[in-house]
Amino acid sequence: MDASLVDCIVDFLEVGIHTILYERKVYPGAVFTRTQKYSLSVYRSRHPALNGYIKDFLRAVRPDLMQGSLSKVHVFVFRVRDVYDHVTQQSKQNSFASVSIVEVESYFYTLLQRLCFIDGSLTANPPDCTFNLLCELIDGKEFPRSYEQDVAWVQAESSISHVSHSRVSPFKTLDAGVVKLDMYVEECCTK
Repeated sequence: MDASLVDCIVDFLEVGIHTILYERKVYPGAVFTRTQKYSLSVYRSRHPALNGYIKDFLRAVRPDLMQGSLSKVHVFVFRVRDVYDHVTQQSKQNSFASVSIVEVESYFYTLLQRLCFIDGSLTANPPDCTFNLLCELIDGKEFPRSYEQDVAWVQAESSISHVSHSRVSPFKTLDAGVVKLDMYVEECCTK
């Protein structure tokens, strides 16, 4: 996949993760600052450690996105062992199609616009929630490419990637030819 397109997708994922954390109130609103992306007003964390965690995760999955072996990115919102929200971005890449960065950014505008209102369609999370970022690779790929580059990867327990008693809501689909993104929310029914 073209490096500039991968950069564009990684940039969107970063904005999307910050938006989910803000909209689902994983951290107090005072941790975030208002900024602009894709001509939308969005929130971004001001906390260096949180920003570093998100950036490091995205830097680590970038090679797999570039190679076409990244299948899904998960954002899990939970408290202790109970998962409450599970937002997934699933991508399917097609190297034969071509699309401009401007077109992709216009698609991302639409996705981000929906993401900014995610909280209105879900029930409130309990206090003291936290989150995890997980990546899922295509079948047959055991470790991320960055695993070989001394990046600290931890294999997810199957219990954290499963929301019991949940409802799945398709959130938004983006088919930009070269990449297809399906976003959906899996929400625990017993919060």
